Amino acid sequence: MASVPAPTRVGEMRPGDHLLLGYEADEERETVVAAFLLDGLASGHRALVLGPSDLPAELALTFLESRGCPVGGELAAGRLTVDPHLSTAEGLWDLDEVIRRETRRAVGDGYLGLRVSMEIMREQAGRGLKTLHDSELLLEPVFASLPVLGICQYDRRVFGDLELAPLDALHRGRVAADLVWHDGLLSITRTFAPPGLALAGEVDDSNVTALARALRDETARVRARGTTGPDTRLDLRELAFIDVGALRLLVYTALSLHASGSALALHGVAPHIRRLMRVTGWDRIPGLRLDEGNVRQNALP
Repeated sequence: MASVPAPTRVGEMRPGDHLLLGYEADEERETVVAAFLLDGLASGHRALVLGPSDLPAELALTFLESRGCPVGGELAAGRLTVDPHLSTAEGLWDLDEVIRRETRRAVGDGYLGLRVSMEIMREQAGRGLKTLHDSELLLEPVFASLPVLGICQYDRRVFGDLELAPLDALHRGRVAADLVWHDGLLSITRTFAPPGLALAGEVDDSNVTALARALRDETARVRARGTTGPDTRLDLRELAFIDVGALRLLVYTALSLHASGSALALHGVAPHIRRLMRVTGWDRIPGLRLDEGNVRQNALP
C-alpha cells in the first residue's frame, strides 16, 4: 500500500504551490484559508478570493474580520479582492485565464505575487467531474510559470474520497493547518472532525508549557462554539511518552473544566499511561475521560 505524502502546512507554501484542501468542517476551511490569505497580505501579495456564491465581499470574508483583519480597508486598498466568478455555471471553463490575468495584474500593480483561494461546488464539476478535471489540468501551467499560490477547497461532506483521489494528481499535494507547536520532540496539531488537539512524540518539562498554552487556546475555542457541556479533546494515539509533570497538567486542566461544567477527553491513551493514572487515582478525577482507542504499537512502555 503506497504511503500518503504528508500535507504541506499552510505557512510553508511557496510561489507555484497549487494545493488541495479536503475539509470536513467549516472551521477547518476558515482556519487554513484565513492563515493563507493573511500570510499573503503580510508578504506583499494580493489576495484573491474566488467564492462559490455571489455574496457581498464583507459578508464572504467575516472569518477574516474575526481574526483581526480590517477587511473593509484591505478591500478599499485593492490588497484583498473577492470575485464571484466561480458562482457562475461557466466559472470553471476559463479559470486558468482568470488566474493568469489577475496574477499579471497584481505584479503590474507592484505586488510580489497573488494568492488565490478557490471554493469548488459540486454542481459545477460536470458529469463524472470531467469539467472539474479539465479545469484543474489547465491550472498547473499557470502556477508553474507565474508568482501565484493557490488553494482549491473541496468539502469532503459533498465530495467522496474516491472522487478526491484522482484530483490529488492534478495538484502539488494537500494543505493542512499550521502546527500549533513543534520542537523536535513534540508536535501539537489541531484536529477539526472531531475538533481538538493531537499530540505526537514526547511531552516533558521542556515543552509542557507549550502544551498548557495549546490547551488554554483549545478550551477557549470550545467555549466559543457555544455547545452545551463541551469536552476539550486530546488525541494521544501518536504520543510515545509523557512525564508525570505533564500528566499533572492534564489533571489540573480536567478539574478546572469540571468546575465549569465540561471535561477533558483523552483518546487513544496507551496502556502504560492508563496504568500510571490508575495507580495514582488520576483516572477517577472529575472531568477527566479516558478512552484507550487505537493506540500506537510502539509507544514507550
